[in-house]
Amino acid sequence: MLCFLTLTVFAKAQFSDFAVEVVDAQGNFSDAGLYKDPRAVLGKPSLKCRTGSSPEPTYRVKLVQAAFNRSDAGEKVVTTIDPGESIVVKFDHPVVDFPDNPFGQDFIVFGNAYFLTTTTTYVDDNENINLLRLTTPAAAYVEGVTVSVSQDGQNWYTFENGPWADDLFPTQAYEWDRENAKWTDHEMDFTRPVDPNLSSSAFNGLSVADAIDLYNGSGGGTPFDLKNLPGYDELIADPNAGYPWIQYVRLEGGDEIYGLGGEVDAVADVAVCGDPTHPFPPGDINHDCRVDLEDFAVLSENWLECTYHCDRQ
Repeated sequence: MLCFLTLTVFAKAQFSDFAVEVVDAQGNFSDAGLYKDPRAVLGKPSLKCRTGSSPEPTYRVKLVQAAFNRSDAGEKVVTTIDPGESIVVKFDHPVVDFPDNPFGQDFIVFGNAYFLTTTTTYVDDNENINLLRLTTPAAAYVEGVTVSVSQDGQNWYTFENGPWADDLFPTQAYEWDRENAKWTDHEMDFTRPVDPNLSSSAFNGLSVADAIDLYNGSGGGTPFDLKNLPGYDELIADPNAGYPWIQYVRLEGGDEIYGLGGEVDAVADVAVCGDPTHPFPPGDINHDCRVDLEDFAVLSENWLECTYHCDRQ
């Protein structure tokens, strides 16, 4: 009974898919700075931003138009991490190396990288991206933020050979309605990684709409797989989930070639239905992480079915 109760409490707990706390910031950071407030990296990636012009229109963040200035609500959207600076953020739960995570990736860091197009530097929301094309070869404005992880905030493991944050893949906030050539208000999935096997050459000369299709529903960002860590075998398994895990992410401007700093918008835990922070709820017969009429239909179809001691009342 005790084990059952413990499992039930764990299953019902509500966790954030994004980093929730800045536990350390070393560098020239300030709450007053537009791009130097460490708290801007918390929560989900930016969806819409102000252009900074007057009158001040807003635009959707997209893989050809990165987040900058402020959000449409007036909030800061990214933090610049220069060489020698670092920010440490924490999740409110263990980020586990769950075997069913898409492409084996475990967390995602969002920056403000963007792909270049053949015709314009600023892409507003009225642009028909069915027609707008990326350059050939595909080029992107990217930078390099070094990423390290920790279980306790003291002992760190660094992705020494990359990937680096603020690199591939630029953030894509909303779905595009190709048929009607307009933006929707349906958000992309910020907890689903882009296929890490895609390189920049996969985007050569594509229309922006085709490039979004390559994301396959993902909101972009640079994905990280804990198995690629030097020292992965030293990570302790989570007592609830049974998998290696981390809870802290350190973002550094770096001082080596390519690790020369950049911007960070958000840090996300990769999520999949049935993982430790998104468990199947009681009554979810078809395991789609929701209890609805489809589950009731399965129950109705199999009502009074029996497979054991069926001769007993």
